[in-house]
Amino acid sequence: MMFPELKTNRLTLRQFQQDDLEPICEYISNFEVSKMLTVVPYPYTKADGEWWLNHIRETPQNEATNWVIESEHGFSGVIGIRIPEDGFPRIGYWLGQPFWGKGYMSEATEAVVNYCFEVLGSTKVTSGAFEENDGSLNVLAKNGFQMIGSQPEKSRARGEEVTLINVELTRHLWEAMRAVTV
Repeated sequence: MMFPELKTNRLTLRQFQQDDLEPICEYISNFEVSKMLTVVPYPYTKADGEWWLNHIRETPQNEATNWVIESEHGFSGVIGIRIPEDGFPRIGYWLGQPFWGKGYMSEATEAVVNYCFEVLGSTKVTSGAFEENDGSLNVLAKNGFQMIGSQPEKSRARGEEVTLINVELTRHLWEAMRAVTV
């Protein structure tokens, strides 16, 4: 199966390459980034980055797809979908701190949501963010995701539980939003 490269106005969502290791490690080693993620350790080592690159190479696309978010500045972050047992793609992402506040993540999320509905034929897409992560919650709200609940979730970087806000976007709502913007 060919890798599904996605393009937006300002971004290319592309497959990982070995030379992405350095920027991955540089940006995710920032506690401001890693503290908002569930499974990412802090500090983040080169071995962690190598493990991640091997993991995504070995994971079949029908289980997970991960993209590098490339802007005019080069490697800017990561967005991916994981297909859990319920079959509904779950979006996760992070952006290097120098690229916060530019709208990149809203743009990348929209492209991946469209991919889930148009290419994968999903009926629902899910995601989540820690309750104090206003930036991420705004990205999800901008893309039409609705809050469906919350739960305690461990942040590996922090070594403690944090409240995770769970959200979903149904195909019905996505189609209604697209009808308004077209």
